[in-house]
Amino acid sequence: MEIYMVILPMISMLLGLYLVCLGLWELRVGLDRKRFITFSFTGLFLIFILPDIFGFQLIINNFQ
Repeated sequence: MEIYMVILPMISMLLGLYLVCLGLWELRVGLDRKRFITFSFTGLFLIFILPDIFGFQLIINNFQ
């Protein structure tokens, strides 16, 4: 169970970086602004918010 608490945030970070790069590429191409916003904000969520959620889950599991 503890290995998942290490691997899942790393996968989240990598996927988030990939989506941010796709968003920047979409901004460079300049065809679809909605796709840029979707990719960028989803990637930023995966980079900054989701690992914190995993961290809080780890803290809660340690108290039980």
